[in-house]
Amino acid sequence: MKRELDAVDRTILREMTADGRQTVRALARTVGLSEPSVRDRLQRLEGDGVITGYRAELDPANVDAGTAAFIALRFDPAAKADVNERLAEEPCVLEVHEVAGEDCYWLKVRVSGTDALADALDRMRAIPSVRSTATTIVLRTILERPLGVAEG
Repeated sequence: MKRELDAVDRTILREMTADGRQTVRALARTVGLSEPSVRDRLQRLEGDGVITGYRAELDPANVDAGTAAFIALRFDPAAKADVNERLAEEPCVLEVHEVAGEDCYWLKVRVSGTDALADALDRMRAIPSVRSTATTIVLRTILERPLGVAEG
């Protein structure tokens, strides 16, 4: 069920997106509500699936994943379930997007370098239904941010 977000919910979400480690007390001060009210709202946002988790953001270069690439993947649509399963097993695959057009999926991957990218591509091309790949290596990331929530 889609949940209607009021201004307080949106402020809480913006604050949590900016700093997921802040305390309920700090959030309560920001939105002008009591701590129990903010805690209840957070639990409701989690229960309704608006907040899906909490994670640490890592610097790719410091965890041996400094090379990013986008891969356009074409495959036999009848084998979609198998492709999905195989891609889910690839730790370098961060995102899989089903797209309109000639390609079936666009993937975002992060690897240690071009040798690791070549190995990942070899594994993807070994999936029996994959017909082709096209890869674009990211030279520099200009802007990358988590999903935010618009005001009002």
